[in-house]
Amino acid sequence: MRHLSLVIYLCVFLLPLKVVAQIQAVGLMPGMAILEVDGKQVTIKVGQTRHGVKLIKADSQEAVIEVDGKKEVLQLGLSLTEHYAESKKSVVRLRRETSGHYFTSVRINGGSMRMLVDTGATHIALSSRDAKRLGINYASGQKGRSSTAGGMVTSYTLRLNEVQVGAIKRYNVITSVIEGSFPETPLLGMSFLNQVKMHEDQGMLVLTDQ
Repeated sequence: MRHLSLVIYLCVFLLPLKVVAQIQAVGLMPGMAILEVDGKQVTIKVGQTRHGVKLIKADSQEAVIEVDGKKEVLQLGLSLTEHYAESKKSVVRLRRETSGHYFTSVRINGGSMRMLVDTGATHIALSSRDAKRLGINYASGQKGRSSTAGGMVTSYTLRLNEVQVGAIKRYNVITSVIEGSFPETPLLGMSFLNQVKMHEDQGMLVLTDQ
């Protein structure tokens, strides 16, 4: 009985640990991706598997990868940390650009757009020009007025069905659409950011799913 207990004890501690992989897209093009996997840069073509990462498809905006049998969307400039444990949470790391700001590719209702992370913006903010490009029926929202550098303009407040940054998805996110071309760079505001955990770490902004 003592021998059996010792065997069971050893087996428990010899079980393989859950792995954590950090994957970042440093270059994307149709049919190919340049990824950084745990600090090692690899070039992968569609259908290939390198360092445990299989490339399913890729274009200039994003890549679909498969790791440990699970598919994820990896967008250019983002770092995706996958925790293969029961309480898995998605983590996105954004590098601070030379301007001192953080930018990220955001999927909205199936479309993709580069946005400025702005903790001073109450909501996600889009120009009507960008909203049209994404196929958003912003005129169905609540009409109001907003102050811009060019004066007061018409704006609309509505909810987006789905907003995604890396593997972090949120639904029914409040958004402001401003008539015209302002803001020139869409803003990822607090209506999304308030729903994730944020902290800065050595020149990177870390977003963690809650």
